Amino acid sequence: MNRVVVWLRWVMVVGVVLVSVGWVSNGRASSSSSSSYSVEVLSVGTVPVVSYLDGTSMYQQAFNPSIVVPLVTGKQPGLIVRSQNCTAVPGGECTYCSGADSHASVLTLASLKQSSDLCTDPVFDIIDKSTIVFSPEEGLSMEKYGTEDPRIAYDKSTGLYYMFYTCYGPTDILLCLATTMDPTSPDGWTRVGPIFPDQQGSKSGALLIRESGPHYLFWGAGEVRVTTSKDPTVWPSIGDMFLQPRADNFDSQGVESGPPPLLLSDGNYFFIYNSWNNTWPTDPTAEYHPAWVILDGTTPSTIIQRASEPFMHPTQAWEQGVYPYTCNAPRVVFVEAAVACGDSDDVFRIFYGGADAVVGTALIHVSISQQAK
Repeated sequence: MNRVVVWLRWVMVVGVVLVSVGWVSNGRASSSSSSSYSVEVLSVGTVPVVSYLDGTSMYQQAFNPSIVVPLVTGKQPGLIVRSQNCTAVPGGECTYCSGADSHASVLTLASLKQSSDLCTDPVFDIIDKSTIVFSPEEGLSMEKYGTEDPRIAYDKSTGLYYMFYTCYGPTDILLCLATTMDPTSPDGWTRVGPIFPDQQGSKSGALLIRESGPHYLFWGAGEVRVTTSKDPTVWPSIGDMFLQPRADNFDSQGVESGPPPLLLSDGNYFFIYNSWNNTWPTDPTAEYHPAWVILDGTTPSTIIQRASEPFMHPTQAWEQGVYPYTCNAPRVVFVEAAVACGDSDDVFRIFYGGADAVVGTALIHVSISQQAK
């Protein structure tokens, strides 16, 4: 998510305190579906897991992470975090951090502490310059302002990790791709480059790897498109329209891809998308919030059910960007990272950007109920 408003819309160290909540997000099932789905937030962190003011980041803006569970021996799971440094004052004006040099986005690794559990008690090591794993390539104009908003998918058949990210430069906003065998290391990355070179404003790519192909790429901000390919590095077509805003609804002004779709116990997929309403960010009642769709397990471009309300809202100070925290963009809960907790419980740990300044976490559950015929 790029906070250049004129373009589109613009752990504490000792542990993460989780509070139980009862938010349930329902949706409307398609007439062809035999199941109905709802999403409940089981718990949400009361403090960020990555935050400059809480001492877990040396970057003043650290947000919009992707999650990696490396298969390299001895490597811990972690978050690949968008990290920037623009001076911000607690309770002050939102910075909308953007630009070159220290203002440019780099991607840092927040490693899960050895004594911590990703699903029950996620606590991460501090991020600083020494934890950078990916950053703008020197001399590459399209990345001068940053490498932003990563979304990572793993292909077990090749051992490759595919990272879709936003190349951001003075004249470019492009969906780009890089691959690696080990995303926790700054070495070994291969830049594939822009996925759709002629599509300025392309961004936010969530890849679904299918064992027998084709693979699916859900991408876009404002509207989401879906395209398919047998090769995750080559996408011949920009694809078809997949998800659009709905007038007079919580997602009335725009929708944007979240993390890669997650497999459910019934064989269908749970896909989180981000959305905003009214005239965010200028309207003080408007906000950025996550919602969801259920995708058909056989044909993932088919939506079985779409949420009728968000499953989270920016309610905490660090999600709203108010004192005692800082603000990069106001009233934001933006999800790019999710991982399954358990083999068949349909429980997922998500990590999200709060006010484009910190990383928060929540535990959510997808309930599946059979509809009467």
